[in-house]
Amino acid sequence: MQLEVINPNVAKRFIADYHYAKICPPHILEPLGLVEESLVGVALWGWGVRPLHTIQKLWPGLLTKDYRELCRLCVLDRMPRNTESWFLSRCIDWLQRNRPDVKVLTSWADGMRGKPGYIYQASNWLYAGYIETEFYVTRENEVVHPRFLITRFGHRDRATTEALGLTKLRGKQFLYVYPLGSHIQKKTLVRTSQILLSRDYPKLSDCLVWQAGDASRAMRQATNLEGAVRFRNPAPRLF
Repeated sequence: MQLEVINPNVAKRFIADYHYAKICPPHILEPLGLVEESLVGVALWGWGVRPLHTIQKLWPGLLTKDYRELCRLCVLDRMPRNTESWFLSRCIDWLQRNRPDVKVLTSWADGMRGKPGYIYQASNWLYAGYIETEFYVTRENEVVHPRFLITRFGHRDRATTEALGLTKLRGKQFLYVYPLGSHIQKKTLVRTSQILLSRDYPKLSDCLVWQAGDASRAMRQATNLEGAVRFRNPAPRLF
């Protein structure tokens, strides 16, 4: 197996076919592929939807150019069990050689889809805590992101979401970081982080979701929700 820089459109098609989220964030800078005769894995490095906010929440003195976020990681199910860890390690080696100015890597594990981040835990990343977040689900259990509703309909008020038959869920996303550089540079990053970095990792039991607006805040185990809705028809006239 070997790692290659691949065409972004090829990477996006692979994610659409094999990754549970189906879609990609907009800021993809390094689309890396794992090739074994054919493409068997994809890692998309870049930034999420709030690049500067993300890094400066941890290190106020750093800028977007100083980090990369692992936006998507996907390996075919038929590959050996340790392939994801091996691929992630090769990606880190590639970034250190080819992006020497990058100081730290980040990634989010989606607890709302039952993922505490085992791949990062096995690869010795540091845990940086969690945020509470939310998305909507259709009656068919497909995910609709709040930003997509705003882009499509201009707002996401209760009347709109109820008209579309959507339920709003809340849950957690877990943040992991991987400092790069020399031993001293890594220790400095850990010491100067505004958020405590540790290896006190979340577990599957921490992957809980609850219905937004439910006064009882009744929690349940997260399920592996698939896909992200793309309304193919023109935006309907709701009122």
